[in-house]
Amino acid sequence: MKKRIIFKQFSIPKRIVILSLGVAFLLLIVVVFLSMNYSNDKITRVENIICDSTLKSGDLVFRKGRSAVSQVVLLADKESSYSHVGIVFIENNNYYIIHTTPDESESGIDYVIKEKVSDFFSSEKASRGSVYRLKKQFANSANSASLFANTFFEKRIIFDDEFDLESEDKMYCTELVWKAYQKVGIDLIQGNFETISLPFVNDFIVMPSSLLNSDYLEEIYFY
Repeated sequence: MKKRIIFKQFSIPKRIVILSLGVAFLLLIVVVFLSMNYSNDKITRVENIICDSTLKSGDLVFRKGRSAVSQVVLLADKESSYSHVGIVFIENNNYYIIHTTPDESESGIDYVIKEKVSDFFSSEKASRGSVYRLKKQFANSANSASLFANTFFEKRIIFDDEFDLESEDKMYCTELVWKAYQKVGIDLIQGNFETISLPFVNDFIVMPSSLLNSDYLEEIYFY
């Protein structure tokens, strides 16, 4: 004689369901919080390098940006992992990045910017970053180049949305760094210009990869 198997129905108490959902929500908050802290820790490590005087005037700092403009640069420069560059400038023991970029000015006019390292590498603007320095045999030129970069800031030079290397009253990011070093007799890209055809530019241009591949520079830090 076959035994009948009886399946009993049961229901989970409502309070257990609510408790489980509450725990899941708290875990989600913890994951997001830890993720934000991890991102901020990476920025703090860069800031600590500056505070420990590891960075020097004239160092080049690269970041991979999050903006639409950054994505265009990365698509155009397939050899580079970074879309933007600035130069370190030290003033009264304070560390700044001098750079130029569109759509970051509060005034609506995109002048050359001098900002704190933590702002340059903020998680809203950068997903990763790197620091390059002149090799030892050229190191004496770095401070002078940073001073020239500061003059670009003081002259309130605006962002060059036409990407014209011949103009002196407008500059884009890689052009600013390249010209600052040109002023002290160093051609970081050694004449290796890129040609590019985009709706807004059809000319020779200095790409991030041209600087990253420079024989004058070496990477000292990345995150």
